[in-house]
Amino acid sequence: MKLNEYLEGIEPVDQSAMEAAEKYWDTRTHPIGSLGKLEEMTIRLAGIQGRKIPSLSKKTTIVMCSDNGVVAEDISSSPQEFTQMLANAMARGETGVAALSRHVGADLRIVDMGMLKTIEREEEIIDCAIREGSGNIAVENGMTRAEAVRAIETGIAIAEEEIKNGCSILGTGELGIGNTTTSSALLAAITSASLEDCVGYGAGINEKQYEKKLHVVRKAMGRLSPESDIIDTLAALGGFDIAGIVGVFIAGAYYGIPVVVDGLISGAAALVAIELNESVRDYVFTSHRSSEKASNVLYRALKMEPSLDLAMRLGEGSGCPLFFELLETAIGCMTGMGSIKDNAIDPNRLVSLRGKK
Repeated sequence: MKLNEYLEGIEPVDQSAMEAAEKYWDTRTHPIGSLGKLEEMTIRLAGIQGRKIPSLSKKTTIVMCSDNGVVAEDISSSPQEFTQMLANAMARGETGVAALSRHVGADLRIVDMGMLKTIEREEEIIDCAIREGSGNIAVENGMTRAEAVRAIETGIAIAEEEIKNGCSILGTGELGIGNTTTSSALLAAITSASLEDCVGYGAGINEKQYEKKLHVVRKAMGRLSPESDIIDTLAALGGFDIAGIVGVFIAGAYYGIPVVVDGLISGAAALVAIELNESVRDYVFTSHRSSEKASNVLYRALKMEPSLDLAMRLGEGSGCPLFFELLETAIGCMTGMGSIKDNAIDPNRLVSLRGKK
């Protein structure tokens, strides 16, 4: 199927299932609403799955890897070769997200969406490269419109395969030196927030490089036409990694599978997917509050708050396995608690705390 067919096939979540899940929580032995976000996330998951008591089985984080031409502008402290080196290390199970995924029993899929091919590649990396590296957004579009659509459809296909193999929740991760620049540009373009609020220090740059980064984003956004739609904007400012993640969010919404945001880069991709179809928002969960400065703008635009705040800024999708574990814990609490009736508690004496500060 083509991109538009997936977008048109996305259905709203099941409100009746959400209501049933909330009522079920209200019968458990606790002050109503006192488990806060643990209740909220299971109620949302119930709506996605269309059943009162949600569950999780196979969990997978998809990591999209791509090199970004904007690195030529000296906006990163890391050499471009790090993208490939880290992808290989991840495939060997040696990076943060790999260790976290292994610990929580989640799978990891590493996808080459457009890395340079200058070193030998681990065979576990899935080769879906659109081409070797995106354009330098300081002087040209990161992708053509056709490449952006192809990258989105590739992300859909990768996620679709996982879902058809029994995956019940997807995480989103990335590897790509320079991609905090492309994602910051996208975030600023979509939200109209100030560049100073959207552009941060990424994996670590000095003040001179930060000023260059601001200049590059300002210059790139200056090329946007008032007639640009969201695909044009993605093609102009983004990279193959971000476009691939957009496809993962769309596939999740189409198949009724929750998809988890890690940090800034995958969050920017989520915003693009939501711009393409507002209903995608209901299938998105946020994992943790990134320490990247732009995170405040991101979560306001997503209209949701992350569940964890661990001062993390690793990227890779590292927040996703942590969220998988948290969500499974919330489901375990929901299904493991006794009822008010069984414990002879008068429900009329309980006051709901749901939504109260």
